[in-house]
Amino acid sequence: MSLLRSLRHRPRLICSIALALVLPWLLPDSVPAPTRALIGWDAGVWLYLALLLQMMFKENGSSHLQRTAQANADSMWAVLMVATLGATASLVAVALEQSQVKQGLGTLHGLPYLVLVISTVVGSWLLLPVEFALAYAGIYHQDSAKGTEPHGLEFPGQDDHPDYLDFMYFAITLAATSQTSDVAVSSRPMRRLVLIHAGLSFVFNTCVLALTINILAGLIS
Repeated sequence: MSLLRSLRHRPRLICSIALALVLPWLLPDSVPAPTRALIGWDAGVWLYLALLLQMMFKENGSSHLQRTAQANADSMWAVLMVATLGATASLVAVALEQSQVKQGLGTLHGLPYLVLVISTVVGSWLLLPVEFALAYAGIYHQDSAKGTEPHGLEFPGQDDHPDYLDFMYFAITLAATSQTSDVAVSSRPMRRLVLIHAGLSFVFNTCVLALTINILAGLIS
């Protein structure tokens, strides 16, 4: 019930899931099923990312950002689990899609599949840090509901509370480099979330590298 209640307060997620589920059924039957599934996944992911980034840019006021972060923190573990499972499933689908590239008649025929694969990998990679940025903001502002000062991440040279772009900076840096850079982690719940994020990012980056090598090898051979 908590997951359903959480989804009701997340219209962006619901719209993106609906698009990902409906779009494959609207494509012609001549398009292979794995390709239709990937197109639906890509459309849903990129719509979700666009809507979330739009929301992040709009949230400039500190009090409004705190309310938004606390609302998105409910059942965040469930949302992160869905994002992780979806990203893993997309990598499996990309691996299956390589057979379509190898069966292509020359580079021009295989180019649309290559573009689809790149779109899937990039979108899936971005999905994790964006979701974790929401989780970091939620944990950071949990103490605000109790009347205490938010804490958990210490941004150097900043007197006011961080905005969503600050949390995105932290999440993208951690996902790309597997280190926390200049931001200090100062609470146990935040350290645990950083540990999970670093582990998932390492596995995901390793899979992306392996798939990229296989795709290039399939195009060259």
